[in-house]
Amino acid sequence: MTRRLVSVLVALALGTSVGAAQEKATELTAGVIGLSYTTCSGCDGIFIASTGGAENGVFSGLGGGSIGVGFYLSPGLSIEPTVSFSTLSGGGETLTIFGIGAAVPVYFAKGWGRKGPYLAPRFTYNSISGGGSSATQFSAGAAIGTKVPLNDMAALRLQANFDYGFESSDVVSTTAFGALIGLSVFLK
Repeated sequence: MTRRLVSVLVALALGTSVGAAQEKATELTAGVIGLSYTTCSGCDGIFIASTGGAENGVFSGLGGGSIGVGFYLSPGLSIEPTVSFSTLSGGGETLTIFGIGAAVPVYFAKGWGRKGPYLAPRFTYNSISGGGSSATQFSAGAAIGTKVPLNDMAALRLQANFDYGFESSDVVSTTAFGALIGLSVFLK
């Protein structure tokens, strides 16, 4: 009984603090221009179709668009669910990647994410198709970036990221580096 009461009180306290934080800031983010470079070693499965059977695949792409919503937990921390779409080309083939994930940006400026540098651990579930094959893959990584205020309600977002795609029965492990130029619009 005591455990249950403590659990309910903790949940109410967390809910109240998150609700109070949301009164301060909510953010919509759109990745306008993305650049990606992805490699894999000993490629097989979907990557063989895209590399013509090459042992090492290298894919690059421009245009990786993304949309995210920032829910602030405190002036220096938010949770950002994201949806992304990109195309990568290599070896005469094209891969299409649709991703759903989340990032947890930690802002060094503690200003509700409106300006300054941040570090964001992140994870993504990717659906990959190309060369007549399809696969899924989980990835984890981090992004580092900064926000440059345009006015009180908007900021330019400049970001670099690294992601490691875990090997599965469908696809080998991958390493991806990327850059993003985006726009953040603050609703509060």
